[in-house]
Amino acid sequence: MTLRERLTTLFSPTRRLGDPEARVLHAGGALGPVQWVVARADCHYRRLDFAQLAPRQRAAAAAVAVRRQEPAPGALHHVAWTGGTAHAWVWPEPTAGLLEGDAGWIPETLLRAPPAADGPRLLAMMRGVEGQVWRDGELRASQWWPASPDTAAWARFLRAAGLAIDDVVVPEPEAIAWADRPWGDRPAGLPGSPAALERLAWVAGIGLVALGLGWQLAAQASWGFGQWRLDQRLAELRAQATPLLEARERADAAMRRIQAYQSLAAADNDYHLVAEVIGPLPADTRLVGWRREGDRLQVGLQSAEADPRRFVSAFQAHPVLADVAANPMPNGAGMQLDFDLARPGEGGEE
Repeated sequence: MTLRERLTTLFSPTRRLGDPEARVLHAGGALGPVQWVVARADCHYRRLDFAQLAPRQRAAAAAVAVRRQEPAPGALHHVAWTGGTAHAWVWPEPTAGLLEGDAGWIPETLLRAPPAADGPRLLAMMRGVEGQVWRDGELRASQWWPASPDTAAWARFLRAAGLAIDDVVVPEPEAIAWADRPWGDRPAGLPGSPAALERLAWVAGIGLVALGLGWQLAAQASWGFGQWRLDQRLAELRAQATPLLEARERADAAMRRIQAYQSLAAADNDYHLVAEVIGPLPADTRLVGWRREGDRLQVGLQSAEADPRRFVSAFQAHPVLADVAANPMPNGAGMQLDFDLARPGEGGEE
């Protein structure tokens, strides 16, 4: 066993299932951290292609892309690589207190061994099932269901993955044993977490203090340089996105103006209702009062016609103004109409 293999074994994580029993799935090394296996049901999967970027730029680009897809503050993500493809799992609602200290997490999908041949498969997971499509030895699509999907759901999944569909048959979920190693994790430059390396420095004693300090300085320099490169890349992306954001703001403003204009043509607009009220009444009718509160409308009229029934019958077939009461004004000054407005389409199918 080489020195690197021994260090990898020493710092290998102890994996525990993220269930109420917190069962140990894999016993790690003496200095390895705890790594919680999170159910596929709790994660969202995204596949991101960075093959067009140089290898040294892919990790930073993936970090930026995954952060943009986090649904809420506090969400965590785990990224695994196969060549230039990043497989990202986002954990929207991490369990409180689970990731204390240097504990980490890994989605259970990474610990289910890849199939021997390409194609679709359905796996039984910690909770529910996961549909997968593999092509050229790489995961191309993933979908979780609480139970085995029906034929229509399985067909939609296969169609979205770009597979030809003839006679669709939903396979039985496969129960696959846990793998010792994830199939897509990117190997790190040094094994173990910073906390584990610190413990090793204490165990090694005074003789390794200088080496530990040198490693810390190198790590800080590398981090600072990487952060600078990331800031540069973010600045470039912001500059590229600025015209798009400005165009979107202009489009939103134009849409608001259009909606304001459209509201003027609504069937319950006051300008429209004035014409609808006056239209069926006698020609000598004059509008002398107009008061509207929500769906209630009060109209004052002057007309030679004094029979309230004439005013009520004029609106019997109207879709909005049919609910009306007519009452003469005091001293014979005119007629007062009280409407309960019906909304257009009220009572129809949704």
